[in-house]
Amino acid sequence: MGWPFVGRTEELAAIRKALRGAGVVVAGPAGVGKTKLLEAAGLTLVRATSASQAIPLGALAPLLPESIPEGPLAMLTAARESLRGKVVGVDDAHLLDDTSAVVLHQLVQHGEAVVLATIRSGEPAPAPITALWKDQLLDRLDLAPLDRAAVESVLTEVLGGPVDSWAVDRFWAATSGNMLLLRELLLASPLVSRDGLWRLDGPLPVSPRLVSLIEERLGSLSADQRRVLELLAFGEPLGFALFSAELLESLDGLVTASSDGLRLAHPLYGEVLRAQCSSLRAHNHQRYLASVLDDPLRVAVLRLDSGSADDPDLLLVAARRACATLDVVLAERLARAAWSVGGGPVAAHLLAQILVYTDRPAEAEEVFAMAASDDDPVEIVAMRAMNLGWGLGRSEEAASMVDMPIVRANLLFDAGKYEEARASLPGVDPEEAVVEAMIDAIQGRPRRPYPEVWVRESMPLGGEMLTSASVFVRTMYGDVLGASSIADEAHREKGEWDAMRAHWTVVRAGLARSCGRLDDALRLLREAQPAQRFVQLCELAHVEALRGNDARELLTSATELLPAGQRPYRCGYWQAQIWAGGVSPFELADDARAFGEHAVEAMLLHEAVRLGHAAEAVDRLGALDVHSALMPLYVDHALGLVRSDRALLERVALGFESAGLMLHAAEAAAAAGNRALFARLVALCQGARTPALAAFSMPRLTKRELEVASLAARGLTNKEIASSLVTSVRTVDNHLSSVYSKLGIGARGELVDLLSRQHG
Repeated sequence: MGWPFVGRTEELAAIRKALRGAGVVVAGPAGVGKTKLLEAAGLTLVRATSASQAIPLGALAPLLPESIPEGPLAMLTAARESLRGKVVGVDDAHLLDDTSAVVLHQLVQHGEAVVLATIRSGEPAPAPITALWKDQLLDRLDLAPLDRAAVESVLTEVLGGPVDSWAVDRFWAATSGNMLLLRELLLASPLVSRDGLWRLDGPLPVSPRLVSLIEERLGSLSADQRRVLELLAFGEPLGFALFSAELLESLDGLVTASSDGLRLAHPLYGEVLRAQCSSLRAHNHQRYLASVLDDPLRVAVLRLDSGSADDPDLLLVAARRACATLDVVLAERLARAAWSVGGGPVAAHLLAQILVYTDRPAEAEEVFAMAASDDDPVEIVAMRAMNLGWGLGRSEEAASMVDMPIVRANLLFDAGKYEEARASLPGVDPEEAVVEAMIDAIQGRPRRPYPEVWVRESMPLGGEMLTSASVFVRTMYGDVLGASSIADEAHREKGEWDAMRAHWTVVRAGLARSCGRLDDALRLLREAQPAQRFVQLCELAHVEALRGNDARELLTSATELLPAGQRPYRCGYWQAQIWAGGVSPFELADDARAFGEHAVEAMLLHEAVRLGHAAEAVDRLGALDVHSALMPLYVDHALGLVRSDRALLERVALGFESAGLMLHAAEAAAAAGNRALFARLVALCQGARTPALAAFSMPRLTKRELEVASLAARGLTNKEIASSLVTSVRTVDNHLSSVYSKLGIGARGELVDLLSRQHG
């Protein structure tokens, strides 16, 4: 397995600069890449070791003549004479013998050689080596672990392909950017390649090689020292008062002080220490820690792990705190434990909610049903009803279960009955403002400040619904960049919450597609593994169509999974139908108008503009009273095309660029004929091949010929093209014949290749 050198551009430049000067001392923890950095600069290093430390000039011996005179002064003089004028590279210089250390110091002090040395941070070094940077004879370059982006680059290069972001997060968290530990962990990890993406197929292992490597770092520990490290492994962070200052000082380099207490210096230390602890010893540590800590969450977990959890109230408090930190895996474990030791309906209700939010609606309903009574809180009945309606498709049963206005409004909104939903809101619950904001957004009404709503204690995971609503509202109003920022943050904080992580991955993919970042969108969609694949398949079909590929099979698969209800969220499906299935955007816009979804209607009419139907769409767009940041751009885009107004189209392109919609911007720039602007914008669109881009690249074809050629290249039959363009099959045949003649080709396959070369 090759091991690349990445993420050290600035540091490598500093080393090359040092080679032209007096040298440098590179410091950092073991495994951070100090040796690799010097070797990347072309240095051949001699290495100091604990064995060579006992021999005068032992580490420098490979650089010296075979015969060196005896006596300290004679040896020193001979070594200096031999190394004068050379570049001397020494690895692990903190292990140098005293004579070698003095030789290097004098070479630098008198400007006789260029010296580059590595030392391990936190390790004692000979005084002459320390003096090199303390006396400012050489610069000291402190090498930090690599950041997450560099870790991802290493994994991608070593594995020969992109890596799932969750796997990258796991490797990054486990190794903290230490390349030596990353290499050992990667060698032992269960990785599989699916859909062109490397994924972890199981937990990260603690291999024998890794154990040996870390045990070597831990060194020989006394019983008291090992107990401190083991307690930290099971309970970090811990307070200083639990241990003596003298004992902590003896563990310098293995234990670090942070703002919240003491921690192990590296995450993998804890993995190894826990793995090597017997069950009895581990349980003793856990019970001791549970007796001295006062954090209910940590105490409950320690009690649970040690087999001493028997307090349902403690477990419930801990489960709610785990929900608050979005650790749903731990929250589920604690809620189940609370239920099993007598937590009753309260524990069951919390467990059922967790199951709802982890995409297990059938399991959730089973728990809800087992704990159901006439005294169930209205919030719990509401959650059960929404799970039945949204999760299991049993909308009628859900509607009859509860007469709670906020639930009824949500179900009416889901069915596209927006005015009924608005009328059903009595203005009592804070969440009602969120439903109203979503109705306003989809209808294109004036935008009001987005409501701030606190998550109810009885529904600790309800914040996800509020966040999703916020992204929906911002997207409808054209604030794609704001929606993307919220979605990115929501995705980052999910950790082990697989269901919501997958949900936000798909949402981020849709927003990336909107912004023209098609490669990013495709990578995210391949990475996502949602339990409900409908939205993912719609986005895949849309992205592939925008890339000029045949996406009809993907669209068919999505159609087979089309859920009941959920009308407000079908815009992605309609866009996929337009681009991948050749469905008329005007028909879908008519459907949106019938339901009062004017913001969606405007979006669909603009899709018609992008596909060459500006003349048919311009009046309808101009007549719409939709309050959206993008609405003026939609109208001006259509007007610019109808009037062939290049100046207006350039302004539209810049407006779309400012809004983050780079593909829209590139298409407007293409229509404006501004090659410089087009080149800058299309470079940001990651392989897009749309009719508007094709028109700029193949000007010999007429507008209608370009439309037909683009649709044919995407795999549509002549009949489907005729339906999409509202013309006859014979007319499509004639246009294709003309296209083939002008381009000198004879079949659809050649047309696909040509369009690919034009926009690849």
